[in-house]
Amino acid sequence: MICLIDHNLKGHALVFFGAIASQGWLDIVAIQFVTFDELDLPTDSDDRVVWRLAQKNQMVLLTANRSMKGKDSLEQVCMRKVQKSHCP
Repeated sequence: MICLIDHNLKGHALVFFGAIASQGWLDIVAIQFVTFDELDLPTDSDDRVVWRLAQKNQMVLLTANRSMKGKDSLEQVCMRKVQKSHCP
């Protein structure tokens, strides 16, 4: 499982990854955290770009600041584009 970490959650992601590791989950499930920087993705990328990248690469998007308003908001993209095969 690959988790795309939004730029505002870097510190939280380290704590989360540490908790996962300390509970032994990494022995059961391969989990990788990647950041926007590692993917050369600008931190101000619109939600549609971020969502498409995550879906194309079968990533779980961990975020706390994506937009809920506007045609390119994560909320609107998910409402229009989500399919059963997509990760939430």
